Amino acid sequence: MKLAAIDARVKLLLLALLSTLALTMKQPAALAALLVLTMVALLFGGVAPVKIWRQTRMILSLIGLLFLLQCLFDRGGEPLLIIGGLTIVTGGGLQAGLVVGLRLLIVVASALLALTGETRDYLLALRWLHLPWEVCYMVQAALRFIPLLRQEAQDTAAAQQMRGCDLKNASWRQRARLYITMLVPITVGALQRAEAMSISMEARAFRSRPGRTSWRRLQMKRDDWLYGLGFVFVLVIIFFVFK
Repeated sequence: MKLAAIDARVKLLLLALLSTLALTMKQPAALAALLVLTMVALLFGGVAPVKIWRQTRMILSLIGLLFLLQCLFDRGGEPLLIIGGLTIVTGGGLQAGLVVGLRLLIVVASALLALTGETRDYLLALRWLHLPWEVCYMVQAALRFIPLLRQEAQDTAAAQQMRGCDLKNASWRQRARLYITMLVPITVGALQRAEAMSISMEARAFRSRPGRTSWRRLQMKRDDWLYGLGFVFVLVIIFFVFK
């Protein structure tokens, strides 16, 4: 079943459960099972593998760095790698590195669950949880602006390359300077969008009344119940197997 057709409340529940289990479980095997379950749900839910790769590749360098730091500075467990009488990697350090890396991958991959479907459905789902309209609107604005800011950053980088800036072969100092100069138009564009949005909100009398109505309604269907209960059932099995 396509994830885009699943009720937004079910996806928010699954996202919360996956993130909570990823942060509480400490066994690499349990975290690997959660990651496999998340990937299977995304692939069979209609999310393209290219999109999953684009979402996860941005943190691969961070995961590698954290994994290396955990391996080098965590001294628990039996020694695994000894060079010149100096213990470099221990069993505890290797396990801690795997746990940190798998946790980050699960959190990032599970966030793709919330990127499927209509953005307004998540607004209604948050309102169903009795959150204030102001908070719901802020979340919806963030979900809408993040892709726009990403596209503007890509356009700015392409404009810099057309002007002769070689980002790939530049040194770290040159890249830092280029990124700082790229932040200026991105920040200006974000401020202009925020100003236009505030004017639009004032023109439409936002917060003039305490309550709001919505023409669209969220309705749980049979497939939503089956998908949600099945996913939770698998999570419970993983929890008790690796407990």
